[in-house]
Amino acid sequence: MEAGDPHSDPMTSANAAASLRKTCPGLEIRDRPEELIPYSFDGTATLHQLPAAVVFAQTTQEVSSVLHWSSREKVPVVTRGSGTGLSGGSVPVAGGVVLCLSKMDKILEVDSANLTLRAESGAITAAITEAAEKAGLFYPPDPGSMKISTIGGNVAENSGGLRGLKYGVTRDYVMGLEVVLPGGEVIWTGNKCVKDVRLHPPGSFHRL
Repeated sequence: MEAGDPHSDPMTSANAAASLRKTCPGLEIRDRPEELIPYSFDGTATLHQLPAAVVFAQTTQEVSSVLHWSSREKVPVVTRGSGTGLSGGSVPVAGGVVLCLSKMDKILEVDSANLTLRAESGAITAAITEAAEKAGLFYPPDPGSMKISTIGGNVAENSGGLRGLKYGVTRDYVMGLEVVLPGGEVIWTGNKCVKDVRLHPPGSFHRL
């Protein structure tokens, strides 16, 4: 079956790509049918939907620009990392745009003193684990897809793994998050200090 509302009036690939290119010049945007197919599904069986376009962001500001555009044009956006999820979380909706964050893959900081690591959402989970180990730290969540999956996808899906029963899952190691809201506003939640963390979305500071 296909995801999305069959009664929706989706923006065509050409219109979405043209509007994005005008509003967000310099972004890598794909809209050819053969380029869209790999982004029309994830690891979930039976769910698939061609997006209107796929856009690759490399900075927070680019993410903000795309979401500001989508809010103004009322075009749905689905974020995507490596597309290994099994719950349809990165499957596009009809007329929507895929915002792929796989190129935001840097590990920005390993802070041994505060037992934290800061990374972009597209950083590969295995790279997070290796960076922690090099600093003498331990990041427990070990999803089966960790050599491919991204930390942003792990956070979105609250990924676990075989070590989850003993050590907990992704949400148990989140300290803070840089968030881009639907209108493009950028906010920070949480902190490296445990006492500063209350009820907040999971994010890019990870306790190790």
